[in-house]
Amino acid sequence: MYLLTSTETYRVETVAEVEALHEELTNDVNFTLVAFSYKTKYIKEKGDVVGEYQVVTAKKAFNSEKEPDRYVKIDYEV
Repeated sequence: MYLLTSTETYRVETVAEVEALHEELTNDVNFTLVAFSYKTKYIKEKGDVVGEYQVVTAKKAFNSEKEPDRYVKIDYEV
């Protein structure tokens, strides 16, 4: 069995952290970053904006569908 792609969603506090995450994922040699986007979400209390955070979605490609060439072990640590 070959892992082809994985889509991950992160919450980060600032746009600067979004940019740092994008740089980190782009430079990782274990996969190819094929899609990256983020949305700003606002925290409201009684109609007033009191804060914000960013929700990042990153799609990673590990193998070609037609010619997979490596096994990938995914380990999630909590």
